[in-house]
Amino acid sequence: MVQIRKHSGEVEEFDLEKVKYALIRSGASEQAAQEISGQVSESIYDGITTSKVYHIAYNLLQKQDTHSATRFGLKAAIMRLGPTGFPFEKYMARILDEHGYVTKTNNILEGACITHEVDIIAEKKGVRYMIECKYHNQPGFSSGLKEALYTWARFEDLTAGGQSFQKPWIITNTKITSEAIKYSLCKGMLTTSWGYPEHQTLQDMIEGECMYPITILRNVSNEMKEALCHRNIMLVKDLINMGADEISKITHVKQKKLGPLMQEIHGLQENPRCST
Repeated sequence: MVQIRKHSGEVEEFDLEKVKYALIRSGASEQAAQEISGQVSESIYDGITTSKVYHIAYNLLQKQDTHSATRFGLKAAIMRLGPTGFPFEKYMARILDEHGYVTKTNNILEGACITHEVDIIAEKKGVRYMIECKYHNQPGFSSGLKEALYTWARFEDLTAGGQSFQKPWIITNTKITSEAIKYSLCKGMLTTSWGYPEHQTLQDMIEGECMYPITILRNVSNEMKEALCHRNIMLVKDLINMGADEISKITHVKQKKLGPLMQEIHGLQENPRCST
């Protein structure tokens, strides 16, 4: 069995089903996923990196279905929100809004001992959440016990200082360690990462409501991203509701040059789970 190298440096056996599942999840048909994962299996070798495996899969999918290939690049698109964590915080607030929360970002609050910056305050059904966003713009990083400990300490200081929070919540765009999960479960603290908890992962939250970030679009330049983010336009959904004329005004890109972008936007939203 071929051994592949993960971003963390760990080595594991190549899992064909993981690749196939990722392809289907992006919108590829069962047949296309079977064909592509088979081709990937024939192209890999001992010591190949995870990113290279998925790059091969992406290129093969791109030849068959460009819109599914775009969705396949979701994790990398979130890493392109950086380099700082602030755009990720705004993006997460928008996702939570779509899931029925009322949110506020960039909060400075007094605790019993010190002043704290709280990334997101969210409220739903009478429960108020203190949310700590842990963002990484490169693969191979994870949030661990240290992050869980200081998030809980921040929550305790804020509540001791009279802030009305009922639940602390860590949200990260990469992985969270088993130790951090164990501690969080013990304390009753919520944790959401790319792959945890099952059926309620960050990926599930995004895809369930088609909350794709604008950075998933190949035809959005860094300059366009900055202009859109400055206006708090973080989602592909926002762009499709605006139209080419308004996008042109915000980005200063001529409307006649936005044709490929508009095609990409509409194609991405053709996912059967999406409604516009």
